[in-house]
Amino acid sequence: MFINFKAVYQSSQIFIMICFLFISSQTRAQDIEATNINKKLNAIRDMPFNTPFERSDINLLNWQHWPYSRYASHHPREFIPMATIHSDPDAPALDESKNDTFNLKKLRVSVDNEKDVLLLDLLKSIQMKGFAVMYGGKLVFETYDQGMQKHDIQILQSSSKTFTGMLIHKLANEGLLDLGANVDEYLPDLDAGVFKGSTLQHMLDMEVGFPDFGSYHKAGDYGYLSEIHLGLKPKGLGVERRSVLSFVQQFQEPTFTAGSKFSYNDMNTQVLAMIAQQVTGKRYAQLMEETFWRPLKARYDGAVAVDEDGNPGASFGMATTLRDAARFGQMMLQRGSYKGRRIIPESYFQSTFDQPLTEPFSTYKLLGQIEDYRNQVWMLRDDALMYTVGSFGQFIFADYDNQVVIVFMANWQSNSDLENNENLLRIVRSIGKQMSR
Repeated sequence: MFINFKAVYQSSQIFIMICFLFISSQTRAQDIEATNINKKLNAIRDMPFNTPFERSDINLLNWQHWPYSRYASHHPREFIPMATIHSDPDAPALDESKNDTFNLKKLRVSVDNEKDVLLLDLLKSIQMKGFAVMYGGKLVFETYDQGMQKHDIQILQSSSKTFTGMLIHKLANEGLLDLGANVDEYLPDLDAGVFKGSTLQHMLDMEVGFPDFGSYHKAGDYGYLSEIHLGLKPKGLGVERRSVLSFVQQFQEPTFTAGSKFSYNDMNTQVLAMIAQQVTGKRYAQLMEETFWRPLKARYDGAVAVDEDGNPGASFGMATTLRDAARFGQMMLQRGSYKGRRIIPESYFQSTFDQPLTEPFSTYKLLGQIEDYRNQVWMLRDDALMYTVGSFGQFIFADYDNQVVIVFMANWQSNSDLENNENLLRIVRSIGKQMSR
């Protein structure tokens, strides 16, 4: 029996939008009824990856999900408000080797005890749209898929957070911030009691007592509401103005003592970015340009999402080309330097990578190893890896043992996929071995 997925979807999409508009017009009490349409809203995530679609089919309800993310994730400016991070068009090209010197096209990756898969086939199977490898400061391998090209910018999702963490450390190193201070010292009008007793360091390490945000796909949950304020979903559920500030202000009581528990939450990064703007008097996009884009000699303009107050979507909304992300990874591998220029202070890496695993531990493991989190970046200490992590498969790895940088820009079905995450680590390990032979 033939099923016309597009026709079915278009009909359901009309119904979904009617439901959403109806909900948006109701009072706060009526907003609770949004849970009745969760199943219908979630249906936008159930489309097969290869389903045909038109650009006109994409909207804020579906742009992050299959099949529409095949286009939308590397054209984010078309769907959410973004500020430009200006590059230097005269910057030199990235040094590269075009001959597949390390024979990565024929590299086989062991995905279990009985199965080896060609690297390119494995990348295809996990919906990789951009993939780059750096070694010796040169781009030695790259691939593109799903229509992505060298000049396209991919939204980095939570890999964006590492840019904020490094920026905050740089400002602290310059004497503009005290990591042991409370947010109130820099944003006295924030009026969010959830930060009571916490420091900027607690925010950097995700140790602030926000409540559980629940699902980012379930209408009415804090996670879903946060994405409305961040601009990732249509306005509704009582939200008339997209404002991260007003969203944060509803959290008045911490659910645990700061520093006693790891609790990953986007709002820590969002408020840190507001602090950076406050102490410098500059917009976040300008700070990104001055701190990273110009020193890294990025060749293409980047972008960062902004809400209706002009505050940045620092927790999710950075967007960059694959090659410029590789430049960032090379700087991370060289502990804050790039082509002989100091960009991020050495103290960031001393307080992040050089420290042993300590409590409170993160709640995540990868192939049995605890994923350590500190200063808005992840680490696997047994593998000597520092890496950024973003929803749907956005990763930048710095492999210190093998001196390799690997960038993944993927298009997964869900925010996070354990099997895909494990395959990324297998790929990183296999490439590291290949390079060190």
